[in-house]
Amino acid sequence: MSMKEIVIISFKHNGKVHRTWYQTYLIEDNEDYIVCGSTHSLVVESDGRRWRANEPAISIFFKKSWYNVVCMLRDEGIFYYVNIASPCIYDEECIKYIDYDLDFKVSPTYEIKSLDEFEYRKHRHMYDYSLDLHHIIKAKFSQVKKMIINHEFPFNHETVHELYQKYEKIVAEGENKNDV
Repeated sequence: MSMKEIVIISFKHNGKVHRTWYQTYLIEDNEDYIVCGSTHSLVVESDGRRWRANEPAISIFFKKSWYNVVCMLRDEGIFYYVNIASPCIYDEECIKYIDYDLDFKVSPTYEIKSLDEFEYRKHRHMYDYSLDLHHIIKAKFSQVKKMIINHEFPFNHETVHELYQKYEKIVAEGENKNDV
C-alpha cells in the first residue's frame, strides 16, 4: 500500500466544522471501518488555533457505528480516546463525522473516565437533538463502555500495536520511494 494522506474533519450537529486533522495516513479501509496512522499530526480548531499531537496515534473510524477511537501510543502504554460520533463518511480524501460530545478517556490499564457530559447536555438543547438521536447516542455510550471493559476491538493493545507496525511499514516504504 502506498502512503496516502487523509484529512479528518469533525463537525458539530449544526454543520459547522469543529476540528480538522492533517498529516494522517491511510492504513486500512474495509467495509466496516477506516484506520489511519499519524505521528504528531497537525490539528486546527474551529477558532483557527493550531497545535500538534504529542504522540503517534492510530485512529479508527467506523462506517456503521456511532463512535470513533484515537489510540495514542505513549511510553506508559496505549491510551484510548473515544468520541461518540456519527458513522463516518469517507470520500477518498477526507473522513467526516459529527462529534456528539460524549467521550471516554481510557488508560493503558483500562481505567475509564467519561468526559463532556455537561457539553453534551448543552449541545443537545442548543442543536435540538431529536429524541431518537438522544437514544442512539446514549445506547452507543453504554455499548462502547462494555466493549472497553471486555477489551473488544478496537480496545485491544495487541491489535493496536499490529496496526501501528503496519503504519510504520507504510511510512518506511513511502520514505524509500522519496529517496529514489
